[in-house]
Amino acid sequence: MVLSGLTVAVPKIAAAWLTSDIKQIDAIPTDLMATSIDGPINFLLLGLDQREGEEAENRIRADSIVLVHIPAAHDVVYMISFPRDSWVEIPEYPPTKFPGGLDKINAAFANGAVTPDIWGDRDTSPEGWARGAELTMRTISNLVPGGLKFSGTAIINFAGFEKVVEALGVIKNFCVDEEVYSIHYYPDGRRAFPDLNLVYGDDQTVGKHYPLGCYDMQPWEALDYSRQRYGLSDGDYGRQRHQQQLLKAIVRQAMSPDVFANLSTVNKLREAAGELLWLDLGDFAIEDWVLTLSSLRPDDIVMIKTNGGRFNGRLVDGTYYEYLSDETLELLQHVQAGTVFDFLAQHPDWVATDR
Repeated sequence: MVLSGLTVAVPKIAAAWLTSDIKQIDAIPTDLMATSIDGPINFLLLGLDQREGEEAENRIRADSIVLVHIPAAHDVVYMISFPRDSWVEIPEYPPTKFPGGLDKINAAFANGAVTPDIWGDRDTSPEGWARGAELTMRTISNLVPGGLKFSGTAIINFAGFEKVVEALGVIKNFCVDEEVYSIHYYPDGRRAFPDLNLVYGDDQTVGKHYPLGCYDMQPWEALDYSRQRYGLSDGDYGRQRHQQQLLKAIVRQAMSPDVFANLSTVNKLREAAGELLWLDLGDFAIEDWVLTLSSLRPDDIVMIKTNGGRFNGRLVDGTYYEYLSDETLELLQHVQAGTVFDFLAQHPDWVATDR
């Protein structure tokens, strides 16, 4: 009985300690909140590329939007990334007096995370970011007849993400599937910003070079590679894939015995998590999430290419927008029904690899 009790208590205590510095928000509206995490789970990840020197900008858009779906059996994790230029209907949002309308999907966060009484003034408070996440959830839910329910959401700040990767150290055996030259860094690791002409000009090969192959990367290299889209044959779709690959690599490395055995690294990860995440886990404690998903491993993560990884763009009044294909909307209906495996069985080319 004592051993049985420890089997349950130790993971809960460890989870509570590891997540003690993570900031909590209330983002999931009652009408979209799942009632249980024992069945299928939908979790929304929002990545914000907010850096020093950008405080003067009025509004910030979600740089990465990833829907994580875990079917009822809790035996696989599906990652579905939305192109940030996706042309969608963003619903009316009275809390910020947003009237609703067609726009890029990443504008949903911006129109939620503004000060209600001063239109266009960015609100980076927990309440502001919670509103941004809520409006993004409502936008995605409306893409499916009958809507989607969400069990949790996390807002990931790029500055905190850097610290998580730095805490892990070298990202081992990270694979580059298409060579690219950085628009952010020179080969020696110096930031190119703000002298962007050196990397945006006619010569696209002056930045840090990432050749084909699998090799160890320094934290800044792995992050930089995953942020590139210029120079890739599939642009934002390539960047989506590389971001998913980095997330998977981070999970794999964080769960490795070498990390768990190093208390210094574990403590650095705990501290970095406090700067990385703004978290809403619905009505469920973090310890319950850990126990519910305890059987999942990094190799259970399946990365899905929205629109099959193919461009589906149009020009509207001189601005480029990406349209979600009928197949992508069908994929979201399979998320709702819990039958994503059936969709991928008929669309195997939509599965991205990390090699």
